[in-house]
Amino acid sequence: MRISELAQAAETTVRTVRHYHRLGLLPEPPRSSNGYRVYSLEDLVRLMRIRWLARSGVPLGSVAAVLGAADDTDDLGADLEALLAAVDEQLRILQVKRDSLAEMLDLHRRGEPLSPLSAPLAQAFAELVDGETDPRVQELFVRERDSWEILALSGQTPQLFVDAATAALTDPERRHELVALYRRFGALAGRDPADVTEEIEEIADALAAFFDDLGDPDGMFAQWATTAADVADSPHMAEVLPDPAQRAVAVRVIETIAARAVES
Repeated sequence: MRISELAQAAETTVRTVRHYHRLGLLPEPPRSSNGYRVYSLEDLVRLMRIRWLARSGVPLGSVAAVLGAADDTDDLGADLEALLAAVDEQLRILQVKRDSLAEMLDLHRRGEPLSPLSAPLAQAFAELVDGETDPRVQELFVRERDSWEILALSGQTPQLFVDAATAALTDPERRHELVALYRRFGALAGRDPADVTEEIEEIADALAAFFDDLGDPDGMFAQWATTAADVADSPHMAEVLPDPAQRAVAVRVIETIAARAVES
């Protein structure tokens, strides 16, 4: 058989046969006197086996090993087990992706925001952002939501901490208190810290108390505050909160929580 006849018999293409030659999966037969390669029945059987293995999910890079181990039960079993495990892992990853996409589609159909946060927490932030008329306070809520999304995407946020934040933001009374507190914080923008010292202290103490109420089961927040206290007056803090009065509140909150962590 010539290469075109071989490809047709195996229900594939000449290009595929040549690709198998380049990979070393299918030996190239010698040329006849007229210069054409002549393929035998043995070549056809090997080609069809290669095609069968590839359709069954065996990567081309593993086909040679599987074919070579056909007479060795132990080696072949190990190879197939490894390939099956790889497929199972791919299926697991695909299932996770499918579940995530299905959840996103469900959220979209219900008119809820797409977010890595839990649905109640994401909805609470969406209501805070959309319902705020003061641009300064609205920006604060956006920044707060983004910070929570970073924590969620890191996968290192204790669920108890998330549950406490969700409970605080979905409770009408506590949410009203928090919104009022953020409005006071937003109103500090552009003020000279020396002129609003008492307001800075009151807002900072109230925010620190709010975070205390959230709880810190794994000491994550206390550890963050302890680390942040070392850079509270650094240029990085000025980049995060460029307004001096608002930055003074953040610094006081960090120092307060860090001090409580040391005491405990």
